Amino acid sequence: MSAPDARHLRVVVADDDAFTISLVAGALESSGYAVTTATTVEEAFHHVATGDPHALVSDLNFGTTRTGADLLAKVAHEFPWIGLVVLTSHRSPELAVPNPQLIPDSVVYLVKSKLGAIDELRGAVERAISGATSDVEPPIDDEGIPVVTAAQAEVLRMLAEGASTKALADHRGTSVRAVETMLHRLFDALGIDTSDAANPRVAAVRMWQRGDIRVR
Repeated sequence: MSAPDARHLRVVVADDDAFTISLVAGALESSGYAVTTATTVEEAFHHVATGDPHALVSDLNFGTTRTGADLLAKVAHEFPWIGLVVLTSHRSPELAVPNPQLIPDSVVYLVKSKLGAIDELRGAVERAISGATSDVEPPIDDEGIPVVTAAQAEVLRMLAEGASTKALADHRGTSVRAVETMLHRLFDALGIDTSDAANPRVAAVRMWQRGDIRVR
């Protein structure tokens, strides 16, 4: 699998330390990434929700009751295709936050003192994007109808228009594998059969066309 093209990738970098943000954002921007920065959990989630990034690089301890673990869990829940990278001073998350159990299994974990080169950071972001996944399903409304995000709805709309996996990858500026992973998780969350005997794309499009999916 080829690495995602950084020239088309958007990354949110979240850390309460301005110096760290400057270093990390500068390193990623020098590699071609479009970077948005945040110094609080709330600001970071706002950028994720409105900017449709491909990855989030986050510290764990923001010096407040809201932690990076809270942020990562919420992003994994609502935007399961976004790659997640932890960049922290602590070798173990238990030393950084009181709720490490919230950190999704899919995160790429980096320790600041062990980060020796820009390539290591860039590689972590690429791995996170290519392998982003989550076991958390989209919410269901009071009528039992799945509720998807605007970005998920865009994917369903493009599927309804006949877009291929490659076309979706090109549109999102990410790898084919990342799109395949995102689609598989979306189909599972919608309760669609993904076995070899089924055609989950057709089933998803039919749900979309019948109005059996609502957009948040």
